[in-house]
Amino acid sequence: MIHSVLGDNMDDKTMFERLTELHTKNDIGIYYCGKRIDAINHRYGPDIRNHYLFVLVNSGEATLYGEKEIILKEHDMLVMCPGEKIYYKANTPWSIQWIGLYGDTVEEYTKKLGISGKNPVFHVSLYNELEIVMDKLYSLAKSTTAAGSLLQISLVYNFFSLLFECFDYKDNVDCITTAVKIIDYNFNNDITVEKIAKTLHLTPAHLTRKFRAATGLSPKQYILNKRIEYAKELLANTNSSIFEIANSVGFFDQLYFSRIFKIKEGMSPSEYRKQLQ
Repeated sequence: MIHSVLGDNMDDKTMFERLTELHTKNDIGIYYCGKRIDAINHRYGPDIRNHYLFVLVNSGEATLYGEKEIILKEHDMLVMCPGEKIYYKANTPWSIQWIGLYGDTVEEYTKKLGISGKNPVFHVSLYNELEIVMDKLYSLAKSTTAAGSLLQISLVYNFFSLLFECFDYKDNVDCITTAVKIIDYNFNNDITVEKIAKTLHLTPAHLTRKFRAATGLSPKQYILNKRIEYAKELLANTNSSIFEIANSVGFFDQLYFSRIFKIKEGMSPSEYRKQLQ
């Protein structure tokens, strides 16, 4: 008998599945998750899905039919991509787990991993860890609470983090883009060029040269500009004291903050606030 995951007979004692329709604004959605234990003569498809289905082989062996035949073995992962026809037949007793996912983030991560209809199978080096995550997702599928839904989403991110680790994926982000983000999120803390350079495995001088070439400013100037701009925003929109604002933007000496602010803006913080009023 040829059937799809959702088309299985409820009398099939080898199959367990829970529908868990869950979608969040982060564009990762879970349709369902399930498992099949010691199924004999199991076949899947031919079937074309409109979402991603990640199938982890716990034990057994199957033949995946397509342009070329691929043998699915223990601890392999088969990814069924949207719009791709899938048909396989188990050659031995067959145990698998699966999770049906959709959303732009799922598509982005799958592409980064190099998974496609032409390259749908890979061996999982972190099998035990992935099995645990998928078991937890299955256990949570009946949850109707907000806490349960959020935990499921966190487990999906955990699932992908393990896949990226299996592939030893390295995202080649430009170091200056990273440096800018570090400053944007941490300018109100005790951040220095030395600390940023150490994080990026660069010397301070090398970072400064690359940063200036990319932005027209040194890292110190960029940090200072971020601090002053945020200070102006606080002066305009809050009743916080000058001392509180100085601390909020990374200056832990009020007098030094006032002196730097006057150099940059031509007036003291108090004068700037009065002018706005």
